Amino acid sequence: MQQSYRNYFKLGINHHLLFPASFDSAEAHRVSLPEVLSYPEFEVIDLFVSEEADIAVEQIRQVRDSGRIPVYNCPLLSGPRLNPNSPDEAIRNETVAAAASHLQRAQAIGAKKAVIASGPNPGPAQIAEQTEAFVDYVAKLCAAVPELTLMIEPFDRSIGKNLLIGSTREAAEVVRRVQEAGKPNIGLLIDMGHVPLMEETFAQAVADSSSYIRHVHLGSCVKRDPADPLYGDMHPPWGYPGGENDVPELVEFLKALFASGYLGSSGERPTVTLEMRPYPGRSERESVDIFLEKLEKAWRAV
Repeated sequence: MQQSYRNYFKLGINHHLLFPASFDSAEAHRVSLPEVLSYPEFEVIDLFVSEEADIAVEQIRQVRDSGRIPVYNCPLLSGPRLNPNSPDEAIRNETVAAAASHLQRAQAIGAKKAVIASGPNPGPAQIAEQTEAFVDYVAKLCAAVPELTLMIEPFDRSIGKNLLIGSTREAAEVVRRVQEAGKPNIGLLIDMGHVPLMEETFAQAVADSSSYIRHVHLGSCVKRDPADPLYGDMHPPWGYPGGENDVPELVEFLKALFASGYLGSSGERPTVTLEMRPYPGRSERESVDIFLEKLEKAWRAV
């Protein structure tokens, strides 16, 4: 491709994967966000806002002042009283309330899109029943925040996250049903790093979801070596030893996105976010530079 990728999509960076310590440390989350917001190459930032009130106020101001387009990434919700696909309606309603608190912060930073996911995989005998419960959960959440476009992110069902919705086709079916129930503010996020874990090809995943894609994550995964510290859905960088994705796979994925119409259609440029950890032994900024070099190389080959 001769024209810049910036003519085709708005590029983003995922804050909490570039600084994975921010998952467990509110202070690490607080101090690293300004650095990510300072990177001039990005129009979009994927993030969540701290649940600590004083930090949240600071982060909401920082994101709004940055001019970046925020995409809110809700954390996975699981626990004794949290499960988006629980057959117990009371637990689902409590989960809706927990998710809604995140979505209020999403609205506070000016986000128009937010990422959600299903809950734990209950096992084959309960998948059908709990998929029905998840459809109910998603419809209720869409009704609670009609101003936001919610995006279901499909995950693996056996490696890493092990969630209920374990294929792109299943996620697309949930979206279809919720839309038919009168909730138009629902779509899908396709994560390049999840596709190998779901035993899908890029062409298949994109074809199964093309009309519903609202956002894309670019990354990788490790699925062949359970002893690797980044085994499963741990978001290693492109080209990580033992990882599944690098420049050739990125070329294939971008071609699938063009074939689906997510890229290359007229109208507003869609959003695409880099979602990877830093390279071992490299700083976050150095790693971002490598991500961008690989993206440029793949783009030229599309």
